Amino acid sequence: MKKGCYEAEETFMKQNLDFVKDRSGSCATVVCVTKNFIYCANVGDSRAFISKNGGRNVENITWDHKPSDERERLRVEAGGARVY
Repeated sequence: MKKGCYEAEETFMKQNLDFVKDRSGSCATVVCVTKNFIYCANVGDSRAFISKNGGRNVENITWDHKPSDERERLRVEAGGARVY
């Protein structure tokens, strides 16, 4: 899932590099449900929840990649980018 997200963004940027002046990030949530597992990945300001007991219990299964989040700011800056 992680590799697929990277490849999708890479392909998009290569195809649109000359046309896209805005270098903002991406936003997506991907979920793959199998018989025994639920795999979830998110990019950007997107989120996913899981509901149990007929919707009476809800849990967040992702965290938003917002620049106001300290972990996210540190991750972005460690990658050589800046947070405005």
